[in-house]
Amino acid sequence: MQVINKKIIVIFICLSIISMFIFTKKDNKENINLKEEKINNKQIALYIEKDNNYEEYRETIFPKGYYLNEEESKCIDNSGNKIEIPIKIENNGITISSNKTVYCTLYLDKSIGLKIIEMQPKPNGLKIEKLRGEMYRFQGQQSEGIENYICFGTSESKECKEHPDKYMYRIIGIEESGRIKVIKKEALKEKFPWWKNYNEDISFFKSDIYKAINGDKFLTNNEYISNEWLNKISDNIWIYGDMLSNDILGAKQNGEGLYQIESGQKGTNWNEKVEQGTEKAQSHIVDYSSSPSNGKTIYFLKHENEKWSKTFESKVSLMYLHDYNYSISDDANCMINNNTYVGICNTGWLHISNNDSTISTAYEATMTRQGYFIYSDWFDAFYIATEGYINTTHFINKRFVRPVFYIKNNINLIDGKGTINEPFIIQ
Repeated sequence: MQVINKKIIVIFICLSIISMFIFTKKDNKENINLKEEKINNKQIALYIEKDNNYEEYRETIFPKGYYLNEEESKCIDNSGNKIEIPIKIENNGITISSNKTVYCTLYLDKSIGLKIIEMQPKPNGLKIEKLRGEMYRFQGQQSEGIENYICFGTSESKECKEHPDKYMYRIIGIEESGRIKVIKKEALKEKFPWWKNYNEDISFFKSDIYKAINGDKFLTNNEYISNEWLNKISDNIWIYGDMLSNDILGAKQNGEGLYQIESGQKGTNWNEKVEQGTEKAQSHIVDYSSSPSNGKTIYFLKHENEKWSKTFESKVSLMYLHDYNYSISDDANCMINNNTYVGICNTGWLHISNNDSTISTAYEATMTRQGYFIYSDWFDAFYIATEGYINTTHFINKRFVRPVFYIKNNINLIDGKGTINEPFIIQ
């Protein structure tokens, strides 16, 4: 078995390196000294030397794609005794705080994502020249041999390949932090509706699909995820918004356009409006940007609050619409009203028909819902059709589901090339 060696980098922090070091004092009486001593090429050295009890903060940003190896890192007090590491890690940075003298040596390791990015030869289909929707993505047609297969739930390649319905996944993309976003290769055995009622508006994180994949149908089901592997899944903040169909369908959005919409960066310029004489008169609704053929004014009900985008935290979700379009190319447009999807979208590597041979009619759920129209009592969500296009369907209609989640950046990559026969193996 090939072992991918661990490589570690060094940043030495001193008062003279202002661009890499931020120092904040809580009191003018503070006296701080930093030893300008480079230990070796494997670590960050952070020192706080104090002569009073005021708390001191020191912060540094470490290179993207690395994580703190807490097992090898250590802090000692002025007497040389090992102490608990008084640090906080946020947004790829390290903050150390203490009200007494501490000497910390912090080790950094390459993340699983960075190891994949730096592989030679580079995995086929991985685009790293720029970020697309805040990650480096795999793009291309299934026929091009996209090398993004990865096993999760077992570290045995043979077992993974013999049971792809349980253990085989594909990498959607890699964040700068080194986390990797994956989607289950094959659908869960059971199909799910968004919600049991067609005329009740429900956000994704309250939907039947969400409850199923974050419960005993997947996340807490030992058939897929054991307790050991559950700890390798990263908690994530998912963004969702209430989408207007002219934002997504009428505007004929490519991956970047959909990313901006789904992340709340842009959308229809809504004007607040209330339709008199309707049951929804007291609701907070906004005018749709065009009129339907039947001459009625269409309105959209904002869900839960007035913010354009909202968030929820969970381990598992589904793909965004922009994940799907981006998986084909930067310019791919798989909207139902765009005939360029024919022969392109359903041949991309992410389409379910290229990953699950047991499915003939491949209508797959996404996590994106459509806004409510006042002229109709039906609520819809977006799905991906057998033919490859993106369309909407009513909440009560059941769809195939492939869970999506992030693998933590500190997971070991031990083998594999990303191919179907030699998938990436982690532990």
